[in-house]
Amino acid sequence: MPWKNYDPILQMPNWYDKLSTDGVLIPTTDDIAYTINRDFRWAYNKLTITQMQNIPCGPVGTLPTEYPVCVKPMMNLLGGGIQSQVCHNEEQYSKIAYPGCFWSRYAMGEHYSIDFLLDQGHNARQFVFRGEKLQHGAFDYWEYIGELRDIDDLEAKTVLLRFVDQNFFGYSGVINVEIIGNQIIDVHLRMGDIDRFGDVNVMQGVYDLYNENNTDYLYYDDWGYKGNFYLAALFAQHKDNFSLNFDALDYIIGDYVTYYQIDDPSLWHTNPSHGKRIALFCGNDWESVAWARNIAAAMFKPEIDGKYLAPLKDYQELSL
Repeated sequence: MPWKNYDPILQMPNWYDKLSTDGVLIPTTDDIAYTINRDFRWAYNKLTITQMQNIPCGPVGTLPTEYPVCVKPMMNLLGGGIQSQVCHNEEQYSKIAYPGCFWSRYAMGEHYSIDFLLDQGHNARQFVFRGEKLQHGAFDYWEYIGELRDIDDLEAKTVLLRFVDQNFFGYSGVINVEIIGNQIIDVHLRMGDIDRFGDVNVMQGVYDLYNENNTDYLYYDDWGYKGNFYLAALFAQHKDNFSLNFDALDYIIGDYVTYYQIDDPSLWHTNPSHGKRIALFCGNDWESVAWARNIAAAMFKPEIDGKYLAPLKDYQELSL
């Protein structure tokens, strides 16, 4: 099977049953992407990425030149915002004692996640998601907005294009880049969220890139995902172990969303300090996605603390 470790065919069989199942290994998680991309491993060093942009930063142990700053691991293949926090002054920063972490200028502005399809380093296509943030590394939802040209911030687009064009010569496959304002904060040598579309043509394009098949069609204006798409997260308090009736949830919401997942409890520790993500709901109709999230929120036991639910877009408390 080419899709390693997260196999979209197994996760979304109703959508991807016709997707190619042989060929070269395609990374879908950061640990595999780091292992097989020896020439581009530097992309996972967040301190390096920050230094390349001439943004104030340094390893924990050196003093920030300004506040607020964001402190996080230099390298994190687990994801989830583990050990990330914001320090507003020297007193807060002085209490940080995390080896392998660094500080950088706190990024402000719109948060975008972009999947670039690169053909021997050439920027063939982009898929752009805009994030609606909550507190301390958590998010409410991501909304698909189109291609790079659909980002309103000209400076952000310039930063992204320059970074990709100058640093990925010879790379064929997908990279995911996250940017807040005009500051790139994360790079991944794998897909971000385009596999959740349920669009077999998009995923076949990804497959063809890695297998060096004919990819001329990637440059056509009429190729790619067309339409709306949303990914809504559900966060909760760290101290509790959550569960729900999976069969009942699937029976209620299965036909209303493209995809949903209940997060693996063994990975809850990788989440930011504010809270842990316990579920994700995806689809092309926002009302259906929000409704599915509200249903799940009511079904989880024990109850989710209201402070995680109240800020969510279109949250409604339900009694089941």
